[in-house]
Amino acid sequence: MRTTIAASVLAAVLALPAFGGAQEAPAAPPGAASDEARQQEPPPKGADTAAPAGQSDAEKKKLEEDIARELGAAPAKGARPAAGAGEAAGQGGAAVPATGGAAPSDAARYARVLLLPDVSAIGSGAAAFGTYDIGKLSPRTGPFGPADKPAFLFEELELGLQAVVDPYARADAFISFTPSGADVEEAYLTTLSLPAGLQLRAGKLFSPFGRQNAQHPHVWEFVDAPLARGRLLADEVLSGPGVDASWLAPLPWFATLHLAAQSTAPGEGDVAALTGVARLEQFFPFTGTTTLGVGLSAARRDEPGGGAFRDLGGVDLYLRFRPLESRSYLALSGELYARRFRGVPDAPRGTDTGGWAQAFWRQGSYFGYGARYEWAPSAGEAEAGTEQRVAALAAWLPSEFQRIRLQVAYDRRPGGQDGLETLLQLEFGIGAHGAHPF
Repeated sequence: MRTTIAASVLAAVLALPAFGGAQEAPAAPPGAASDEARQQEPPPKGADTAAPAGQSDAEKKKLEEDIARELGAAPAKGARPAAGAGEAAGQGGAAVPATGGAAPSDAARYARVLLLPDVSAIGSGAAAFGTYDIGKLSPRTGPFGPADKPAFLFEELELGLQAVVDPYARADAFISFTPSGADVEEAYLTTLSLPAGLQLRAGKLFSPFGRQNAQHPHVWEFVDAPLARGRLLADEVLSGPGVDASWLAPLPWFATLHLAAQSTAPGEGDVAALTGVARLEQFFPFTGTTTLGVGLSAARRDEPGGGAFRDLGGVDLYLRFRPLESRSYLALSGELYARRFRGVPDAPRGTDTGGWAQAFWRQGSYFGYGARYEWAPSAGEAEAGTEQRVAALAAWLPSEFQRIRLQVAYDRRPGGQDGLETLLQLEFGIGAHGAHPF
């Protein structure tokens, strides 16, 4: 059935020139409105734009058979023989010369292209300099170099494969290549036609917890992730194989409820264990230029030993102001995390908390500036307590497919062990990469 549908669509598109009409042109660049208007002017009076009556049917039938043959499908039963390569059936059965159509080799190429997914690659690397030993005093998975020495770092190459499988599902796969090896970040199916505002995702996926956990690094406005996310939620990202069911509520504003069950391993050395996640996400459009997003998240993960759990909670806010006539915008965002272990002998006692807040101003098409404040429980060889960090960011975007960001951060840890970090990152993207969640 897919073969017949694809053949019919391609045949209709390729047969358009035979009718004498103009094919749909690609999107015109800015400033080409006058050329587009001239192209849409009606033809002169008396111009003959009609094609022979039976020409399109014959060409379409031949293309259907060519594509079906290339895809390995048998021709439709009862189909009439197609006209010869150099003729098309005219009215009354008379043969008339064919003036359009595609050769079998052309049809084969179009058929193969039709079956290819969207392919993309996003790469990033950085130059780093720090005045203290980040690996010992503030361990993290983000980019950093040795103390008091500049270093060049390769961060990640993300390969994306995305396509609609059929009218019922879409497939997305993202493979990450880093200095530590290759890993499947996400690979899942998403339903497209469930009723009542329901949608399912199944496979390996980022857990629907918080705002930033569901985002890939190239979506972040800052170079690295906040410390609190890595210290309280997961070393890199809370994710794993499982299923995520979401429901879009029939309300005047955008409100989505997520319920997920996954096998996750948040930290290095953790064994994958069953994790239940719930998230309520809402967006309120105050005006045509201002939107407020509010999210509430909760999760419980089984820990080794009977009756042992790890409970996670989070709240996130997102406020965006963007004038309709401009590409500039101001985005304010932040998250709070809470973690508590229950029945785990060697785990920290009480409830650990942390969070971050940031502002980012996109100035037109090419520049961006940001500031971020964050706090989290100290880690590594630093004294016990709360670690605080402030960061400033400047970004230059030569185009929508690459950006250069300079981030300078001042890190203050318990015991007066302060330090300065600098990151200069280059990021680029090629291919057709689908949009991630807003």
